[in-house]
Amino acid sequence: MSQPICVLCAHYHPRTETHAPDRGQTCATGRRRLEHDVMVLRSSYRRLVELQTADVTGAKDAASRKLPAAPVPAPSKQPMVSGSKARTIPLTDVADLTAGAHPGGVHDPHHDQVGHHSVATLLNEWVDRWHEHFFSYQRRPEPTLEAMTGWLLGVRLELVADADAAIADFAQEIRDMQAVIRFHLGESPRRRAPMWGVPCPRCRLMSQLMLDPEDPDRRRECASCGKLMAESEYHAYLRNLTDQYRADGKLARGSDL
Repeated sequence: MSQPICVLCAHYHPRTETHAPDRGQTCATGRRRLEHDVMVLRSSYRRLVELQTADVTGAKDAASRKLPAAPVPAPSKQPMVSGSKARTIPLTDVADLTAGAHPGGVHDPHHDQVGHHSVATLLNEWVDRWHEHFFSYQRRPEPTLEAMTGWLLGVRLELVADADAAIADFAQEIRDMQAVIRFHLGESPRRRAPMWGVPCPRCRLMSQLMLDPEDPDRRRECASCGKLMAESEYHAYLRNLTDQYRADGKLARGSDL
């Protein structure tokens, strides 16, 4: 009989060794990462709505309205050059993403739909599912992203993480939606930071331990062998490595890695 594993950590870190959940089908670390991702999605969505509003209305903040208008250069008479860095926001796509939840849910059997489903529509499908199966005795939130994320974050998200076998699919949808929103905001994906000069304790390869900026627990994962270290474990390892290097004469006293 196979041992149970944390389905969220197996999703977020597919190359690392699996571990048992602390309850149900997830562990506290996996649940924290999922909650963090939902909160990041909500924050990015708010910025996208602000961007859309500013682009459509030309709205300015109170301070900028008091300032004199800057000189505007005349339109260039030169032909457009291929590869120009100028970027405009595709408002139709943004309008798709920020539209209200479609009550019929997501249906695209022929996979020929153009554009994106709204974030509210995708989230509304999950909320419908969970409200029906786990919270039918409670009032359902309004089908807006603010109301649905506010209703979900906290105890309810922890409960469904352990009760819904499809929770890893939800985690992936959250990450996919976040990637699309960041694209329209002009934000680059946050890159993992290498721990320069530090060998992996398992494979011994140098500078392969990576810190994921999206991980609220700040764990280090080896890009080569998949070794995963908690932050406290990593710092203890770093202290021991520093002491060893000093004893071997590879590191001057008073210096650190």
